[in-house]
Amino acid sequence: MAKILIIDDELIICKLLNDVLKEKGYDVFYTLSGNEGIGIVGRKSIDIIIVDLMMPEIAGIQVLEEIKKYYPDAVVIVITGFPTFESVQAALKLGAYNYITKPFNIDEIYFVVERAAAFRKLTLVNKDLMKELEEHNVELEKKVRERTEELSLLYRIAQEISSSLKLEETLNVITNKVSEHLNLEICSILLLDKKNETLSIVAARGLSDEIVQRIQIKKGERISGWVVENNEAIFVNDIESDSRFSRSYHQEKYYTRSFISVPLVVKGNVIGVINANNKKTKQPLTENDFGLIKGIAQEAAIAIENARLFSSLEETYVSTVLALTSAIDAKDHYTNRHSQQVTKYGVAIAREMGLLDFDVENIKKACQLHDIGKIGVHDDILTKPGKLTTEEWAEIQSHATKSAEILKPLDFLHDVMILVEQHHESFDGSGYPYNLKGEKILLGARIMAVADSFDAMTSRRPYREALSKKVAIEELIKNKGSQFDPEVVDAFMRVLEKDPGIIEEKKLDV
Repeated sequence: MAKILIIDDELIICKLLNDVLKEKGYDVFYTLSGNEGIGIVGRKSIDIIIVDLMMPEIAGIQVLEEIKKYYPDAVVIVITGFPTFESVQAALKLGAYNYITKPFNIDEIYFVVERAAAFRKLTLVNKDLMKELEEHNVELEKKVRERTEELSLLYRIAQEISSSLKLEETLNVITNKVSEHLNLEICSILLLDKKNETLSIVAARGLSDEIVQRIQIKKGERISGWVVENNEAIFVNDIESDSRFSRSYHQEKYYTRSFISVPLVVKGNVIGVINANNKKTKQPLTENDFGLIKGIAQEAAIAIENARLFSSLEETYVSTVLALTSAIDAKDHYTNRHSQQVTKYGVAIAREMGLLDFDVENIKKACQLHDIGKIGVHDDILTKPGKLTTEEWAEIQSHATKSAEILKPLDFLHDVMILVEQHHESFDGSGYPYNLKGEKILLGARIMAVADSFDAMTSRRPYREALSKKVAIEELIKNKGSQFDPEVVDAFMRVLEKDPGIIEEKKLDV
């Protein structure tokens, strides 16, 4: 059984991993010191190293780097209680085999370690084959070369697949790399919706948008549905002569000639399928291709699941921050639902100006979060009915930078953070906090400035009654080129003309 070394400064974690892995028959060592762990790797024949990224004496990433420097074929699994895209990506780029997040469950530990042990065993088998090669076995040399090339290719693809934690990016990397390395006409990934047990294409190369959007396959139906239901990979040399897949019932219309369909499995559960169809050279797919895609499918399934979990973590972060913003709006009846209205206006303007969906989504999030910095501004200042003092006005102005500071730790909201920070800049350079001018202000922030100002003007505030829609529009037009970007104001005018009901009339004094 494989020898496992655990390097973690937390004794309770070491003992936990030691106990659960010994129950599975592994030979386990542990140490609380990163430097001592590096020494143990040098003295003992260790198969798998499990190392914590956060340790006081020496960072886990440095331990990983040292181990891979002297023992490049070492199989290292990193564990962390504070996963970030950068830290995980850095570990994977240094050659970490996989990672586990704290708190972890026993099944996850078993699953990852078993895969690592299998990979280590395969690596050692390859080493043994290389020794036999030195004894001049010509036939063995050919097999070793083919197997080594296959493993090398699989390893490179696996590393690229695991280098991103963004789901869409991960899916595209998988289809692109498989298509490139096997020279495929078509490669697609279908994921299973557990609620309605239906497969949909989530990434593809060589398929039209019409097919991608239209294909919906029930579990058990057609080729992909059969593969998912039976958790069994399929390799067909010629679909026309295979009685299992007649065109009348089983076949997905884009399948022709030879194809491979392999289930994507995580912890025994099939989450989808990866399909490969036809080589551009018109040559049939081979058993080697079949083996390679099955190997890629194992890595791809884990990468997809990790990306899904990371996406879920991002959504949790955003939901938490949005809850704070709602709390800010709710505690002051003067600004109640302000963020919602600003979001509605901002998204409408962005779409009117023809921005890409990605940019519209960033503007939406920025509008939702733009006032979160007001959590650091005293309520007496926010609700003061009279004129603000110089110091109080400076405190109000600080909310833009405070908002950015709150969002800064969330790396995936970097673009949103910049929009939030700039949304009080003026087109003529008289705004705050940085006196940016013209196009030096991001377009999304210029859109937010119009949306925010319009809702502020048409809402009742402690120091004044709400302005009418007519007066608010006149103010926007009057300040075109000074406070506001003229093109953004014009776009908002078109929005109001097309959809006058976008404004909540209850806020207006008509």
